[in-house]
Amino acid sequence: LKQMGINVNLAPVVDVNVNPENPVIGKIERSFSADPYMVTKHASAFIDMHHDYNIVTTLKHFPGHGSSMADSHLGFTDVTNTWSDVELIPYTELLKSGKIDLIMTAHIFNSNMDSVYPATLSHNVMTRLLRDSLGFNGVIISDDMQMRAITDHYGLETAVEMSIKAGVDILIFANNSVFDADIVNKAKAIIYKLIADGKITRERLRESFERIKKLKMKI
Repeated sequence: LKQMGINVNLAPVVDVNVNPENPVIGKIERSFSADPYMVTKHASAFIDMHHDYNIVTTLKHFPGHGSSMADSHLGFTDVTNTWSDVELIPYTELLKSGKIDLIMTAHIFNSNMDSVYPATLSHNVMTRLLRDSLGFNGVIISDDMQMRAITDHYGLETAVEMSIKAGVDILIFANNSVFDADIVNKAKAIIYKLIADGKITRERLRESFERIKKLKMKI
């Protein structure tokens, strides 16, 4: 990464291996461990080495994808009956260390956290839980907004609006599950329209801008 001039890695995965048969985490060996403290230990070493090379890292997928029984790339993923507080431990432990650069959202739905929206679009999850309760003031980056957990249920304008209102600072459009050569311009146009319509404020965007600028100054 360093040799290629890349200064952000969208890793490590800190999802706890609650469900070893999880098709997108446990079953394909993306989790460090079923022990949240072992996950924390490995993630901490991963982060330290990246920081040695002036590369920032991204914890994912908040608030925890390890217990899911479905793949949010492919559709609606409900963890209401499987998620537990143990999945927050890597975040709370690493927050104590001050090592966290970015946190990536999960497109999982948990009705105990938000009865309407999945985590990426949820103010309850991104702001009330992650920022207010856990105290994270850094950059929140979305998972791919073209994953079907989002696109099957929300139009692009709604998804962009709700994720920004939720507290997300950077939106990812991976352009691999589907391809739209004009997706960046479409997203920008939606944001301009949301401002013009008074649905989001310039102040809200400036909050994200300041967080991103502070992260850039770090490297």
